[in-house]
Amino acid sequence: MFEEARKRTLVSAVVFAALAAAKFESGVLFHSVIMIGDGIHSFSDVFMTIMVYLGLRVAERPASEKFPFGLYKLENMVSLVVAAAIGFAAVEIARDSLSFIRVSQPAVPIVVEVISAAASYSIMVYLNRTPGIALPSMKAQGLHAYQDVLSSLVVVVGVVAEWLSMVLLAEVVGILIGAYIMFEAYRIAKDAVYTLLDVGNEEITEKIRDVVSRIESVVGVHEIRVRQSGPFYFVEMHLEAPANYSVQEADALADKVEGEIKKSIPSVVHVSIHVEPGSFQGKWIVAIPEQPDGSLRGHMATVPLIKIVDTKSGKVDVIENPALAETRRKGVRLAKELKNRGVEVVLVREIGEGMLSSLKGEGMMVLYSPTSNETEALTMFKRGELKPAEASPEPD
Repeated sequence: MFEEARKRTLVSAVVFAALAAAKFESGVLFHSVIMIGDGIHSFSDVFMTIMVYLGLRVAERPASEKFPFGLYKLENMVSLVVAAAIGFAAVEIARDSLSFIRVSQPAVPIVVEVISAAASYSIMVYLNRTPGIALPSMKAQGLHAYQDVLSSLVVVVGVVAEWLSMVLLAEVVGILIGAYIMFEAYRIAKDAVYTLLDVGNEEITEKIRDVVSRIESVVGVHEIRVRQSGPFYFVEMHLEAPANYSVQEADALADKVEGEIKKSIPSVVHVSIHVEPGSFQGKWIVAIPEQPDGSLRGHMATVPLIKIVDTKSGKVDVIENPALAETRRKGVRLAKELKNRGVEVVLVREIGEGMLSSLKGEGMMVLYSPTSNETEALTMFKRGELKPAEASPEPD
């Protein structure tokens, strides 16, 4: 990823250098002060691009004892510098639009600037499509290239406006484009500063919470802290495991959680997990398949009734098992019905593989009850004494 980013950075530096030389020479040849200034600005782009290249080389160095979290944040520092340069360029564009000087031969400068705009736009696309995890410095470079596109267009508008004596056109266009570029520079600078100050990322946090909550045997997760460094994320969290888990089982669950997070969010490179006994004493919506006599027994696909219990309010609803009305995809039908009713946990005595997969697929925890007594089963659930259910043979 870093190697490809460096390669594309060097390519953009070569293009910027060629454009700068063409603009500067055209400005001198046709006595265009604005093109000379634009050429000098393009030479500064080359300097900034070299800075990004050096920053990428240092940022990719592996973690060490002195820098245990790596040097990825150096990339954010480079992005901040680039944002400052873009902001300065925005001011220059707005200022230069107020001081256009009529050129003797406008055709050649216009052609040079149009070619420059096309080349800069191509570089912007090239940088933004760098494969792998999005790097902040590449995003900043892409905006820098886009700013060059707009800068060239301002020069074209200015030259045409001056040649045709169109009062205020160049000034208005230049100021508007300068204001837009300044706003984009502010956004990049804000992201860089937020990262350097370890501001949390709500989007990544909620995605992690969603991934973890769907993992079997996870009771709960809280105190998720996400810290960004360059394009990567470092995560800390408190994971609630079933209270009856051994140290080995809890450690295995933590490893599974870490693996699922990294699989779902490739930009997460480190996950630190504190495992603690979970509590089932809060508000849980529990589904219990039962017989008419109120006992928790029978196969999940064949029991006539489903009792839904709110463990906090004590509210109880009893519905007919919707799976009985289906000849195929019984698990899908039941899982969707329970999901719509807010069910989070299902207590079973017996359950088929298809039904088990359907319930898990809707994010529900399926636990095995060793007793058919409903009250005892709920008590064991609240104590964290039930373990995940395993599939049993399907009924005839």
